Amino acid sequence: MSRTSPSEVPAAPAPGVGALGTRDPKLVWKKYCGFLDLSLRDFMDIQSELLMEQIDLVHASPLGRHLLRGTAPKSVSEFRSNVPLTTYGGYVPFLSLGNDGILGEKPAVWAHTTGAQAGFKWVPYSRRGLERLLDNLMAAFILAAASRREDVRVWPGDTVLYNAPERPYLSGLATFGMAERFGFRGVLDAEVSESLDFKERVRQGFRAALGKRVDLIVSMTSVLVKVGEEFAEKSRQSRLDPSHLGPLALSRLGKAFVKRHLLRGEVLPRDLWPAKAIVGWGVDTPFFRDKVRHYWGKLPFEMYACTEGGLMGMQTQEKEGLVFNPYADFFEFIPMDESLRSREDDRYRPRTVLLDEVEPGKSYEVVITNFYGMAFIRYRVGHFVQFLPTKGDGTSSRLPQAAFLGRADDRIDLAGFTRLDEKTVWEALNLTDLKYEDWTVRKEFEADTPILHMYTELRGDHQQRELEELLHEKLKKVDPFYSDLEALLGIRPLRVTRLPSGTFDRFYDERRKGGYELGRLKPPRINASDDDIADLMKVAGRAQ
Repeated sequence: MSRTSPSEVPAAPAPGVGALGTRDPKLVWKKYCGFLDLSLRDFMDIQSELLMEQIDLVHASPLGRHLLRGTAPKSVSEFRSNVPLTTYGGYVPFLSLGNDGILGEKPAVWAHTTGAQAGFKWVPYSRRGLERLLDNLMAAFILAAASRREDVRVWPGDTVLYNAPERPYLSGLATFGMAERFGFRGVLDAEVSESLDFKERVRQGFRAALGKRVDLIVSMTSVLVKVGEEFAEKSRQSRLDPSHLGPLALSRLGKAFVKRHLLRGEVLPRDLWPAKAIVGWGVDTPFFRDKVRHYWGKLPFEMYACTEGGLMGMQTQEKEGLVFNPYADFFEFIPMDESLRSREDDRYRPRTVLLDEVEPGKSYEVVITNFYGMAFIRYRVGHFVQFLPTKGDGTSSRLPQAAFLGRADDRIDLAGFTRLDEKTVWEALNLTDLKYEDWTVRKEFEADTPILHMYTELRGDHQQRELEELLHEKLKKVDPFYSDLEALLGIRPLRVTRLPSGTFDRFYDERRKGGYELGRLKPPRINASDDDIADLMKVAGRAQ
């Protein structure tokens, strides 16, 4: 089969209706989603060619000389043997904002994401790197709306409801980039949207969407579920306020109420926003899939992305496992046992495998090397993925498919028996059927005994002992190593502190007023700091 040469990065088309270069669905599909048709051998060939191009681009640059140790490897095996793995700390002296001269290609933009100690990780994007990011995002939009191969329903000029942070967060840069490169229009004007606080942006976005056609919704899935729950509750109580709505919004709302009255049901967001597709993100997405479909009428389409690596993978149109995109980055994978050993002994150099060497059912830490003259080389992203069993039933891609497990540093070690991560906690919570606003959980100590302490804001009348018993049993069910703590050591490590209603919202508001950046407006779900918990409990005390 034919494939596009890996060095042929599409030139940026003019924005607007013709931005795809054609209206032929087959050609559009091939250009943006054709990587799904690659064989594993094709995938590896593209990876190798792009890696060699990257080495040629960066080996003479200041950062490239430092990372490659003054060499220019001539093969993938030489590269993997001689170049060490890296973490962000090794880049800090080089990646100060505006230090454009240290890269293989001059940055077009600088993105940032929240790093350690409440600082930022700054990430430069070359022009070609940014174009590839946007092309991969276009592929995700197409696949999110598709139900079969070559089913293209998303076109330039479509209206998108984005619930994304502002620039220079990568999602904010992508919002503006998709408008410029493909002519997508935001429900809210992009300049207006990013001037708003995140909560206000979400609120105004959905209000504005009532009066417009919405083709795509791009949002954290947890936000969609919360909006859906609140919307359904207000419709049951006839508390939806139409006073500030325009004629189109009122007409749409009226039709939805009539329809649901006849069906003896509640008005749901899917009655008002019949979008072509929903693109979601967040570790919790697999557990919110059914709730999103219930409230919004579509399964959320998952992507795999990070600021340092761009959009690295996505689901197929079947909306199951994630497929890596060979044009995004060069991918290596550290087996789970090797990763954990290296984190316990920083002198140990873990081995890596390539995509054609991964084993179904096993978990790996992701390692990337950027293409297109960008910065990161053999970089430990800090994510774990698990490769799924091969179906062999004619699915839409022959490439291995994976599930995102969580961040390598967002794990809680309890007595050496279990390393709980966010995804495991979500799975246990999902089994309880409890209704909650938010939660955070971390390792603490009672005397010398480690405990798992969850701070949560719940709806409904539940006693603390009841909550602890219910969640403890579900954690035992989803994590046999957690179960061993009780079976073998007699330890019941879970403690639950129930917070008053409105605690997390008040925490957000107080942090925002205090000038905290977006990544610290809520406590992290896993391993919140002492300061975060102290502030949370102060807010909870005032809310009682």
